[in-house]
Amino acid sequence: MKKTILYMTIFGIAFFIIYSCKHTPKVLPGATVNTNYHVNFSPIPPADLDTGAGPKKLAEFAWEEFLALNWKASYNNNNQQRDSPDTSWNYWKDTTNAYPDLDVWETYAHRTELRPYSDQMQPFNNPPHYSFGDTIKADPSNPNASFTLFNNLDENNEIGSCDMYAHVNIYNKQDQVLYEAKVNSEEYNYILQNYPTKALLHNATTKTAANIITDSAYFPKGKTTCGCPIGVICLPCGDSASKTVGTIEIKAAWRRLTKLDDTSKFFTRKVIYYTQNSAGKFFYNNATYALIALHIIHKTKNYPAFVFATFEHIGVKQDHMGYELISPKNPKDTNLMTPRRDPILALTEGVTNYVHGKLPHKSIWQNYRLVGVQSKPSSDSTSTPNFFLSNYVVESDYTLNHFNGNSIDTPHNHKTNLLYKGKFLSMGGCQGCHGVAQVTLGTDFSFLLDNNGKPVLGPDTINSKAKLKGYIREIELAHLKLAKLKAKK
Repeated sequence: MKKTILYMTIFGIAFFIIYSCKHTPKVLPGATVNTNYHVNFSPIPPADLDTGAGPKKLAEFAWEEFLALNWKASYNNNNQQRDSPDTSWNYWKDTTNAYPDLDVWETYAHRTELRPYSDQMQPFNNPPHYSFGDTIKADPSNPNASFTLFNNLDENNEIGSCDMYAHVNIYNKQDQVLYEAKVNSEEYNYILQNYPTKALLHNATTKTAANIITDSAYFPKGKTTCGCPIGVICLPCGDSASKTVGTIEIKAAWRRLTKLDDTSKFFTRKVIYYTQNSAGKFFYNNATYALIALHIIHKTKNYPAFVFATFEHIGVKQDHMGYELISPKNPKDTNLMTPRRDPILALTEGVTNYVHGKLPHKSIWQNYRLVGVQSKPSSDSTSTPNFFLSNYVVESDYTLNHFNGNSIDTPHNHKTNLLYKGKFLSMGGCQGCHGVAQVTLGTDFSFLLDNNGKPVLGPDTINSKAKLKGYIREIELAHLKLAKLKAKK
């Protein structure tokens, strides 16, 4: 009897140890699991959060966005509704896969759907349709390649600043990081209903930029940027009272995996990518790429300057990511990732660990972490966490991860770059950079609504400098126009 009790006790202890090891939350270095966090696992993104939210609340909000956007999409052959979750699914229901076949954010509208070269926007729920000015055919090596996949990687650099590569210690510049930008249904339908052509949108952004200089508002005597008269750009705001999500834009970074990578640790998709021959002709092709970063920017009623949240794969720092400057100017730039100005906050890592612990053991998202969040802008870099928010593979170089200027060409001059509640500020990081688009281009923080190469003639080519030169030229022209308006004021 005593032996039986002893054996049962030993078995019980062993079972407890095995169970505990199997279900212990994955903890990132430098943080501990804290049960005081609260994150909703909901198919609907949060509409807003309280004013004055601190780092903990902002991190929880960001993870709720991320989880909702990575919810299984309801879109299929019988239900062609984009930006719509499958509410019968949840993160614990699918026992066969680490993630769904299609996530909600993937069904957002691509930048060439929002700004088609044909100048004829289609209904949001139409199947993927990409409109370029150049004729693009399937690569001769793969004539059956699809041009209707949801992930269309038509950008190959960081806002024209640099090209990014993986495992440069082994493969040099063989494995380039590619990018795509998308918008949700609320932003898309706002543009479709009000400014569906290039001319209408150009007139509205020009008027908005002029109003900002002359009136310090999007429209004369305007007190809000969540609802404006027709004729200026006020992207929709998330509102908890009306349960509207508001404007969401995403920027995703992808790369091919190599034999050095553990494919089970990455979210992968079959994507569209582009090549160009010596005659300048473009071709599309398909391959499997891995997601390594996801930016989410979200305009809400309490945060009309957008909430900026950025996520990255936990392995990017160890994967020898390197970059090549497109137009080298700053001697501080190197061919390796520049260290972040703002380290990941302990509270941020704590919320990430909390979410990882709640996710199923096999979830792919346990390999992705929140880098940081920006909310209310400020000119004081010491007063707000994540003032220089950046992502290792989206803002890799000194120009972008130390951004605090009024132009892509003058990224560190500390001049005003953002309008917030009637005051001009000099914000840093992602929010400051997008603020340049707000103040000088009149696009309400969006680089997808400006006139630099949009509608898009063709997908980016390797090492092309056209995008950077285009942004510098457009912003310089905008500054000249605004200076004239300011002189007349």
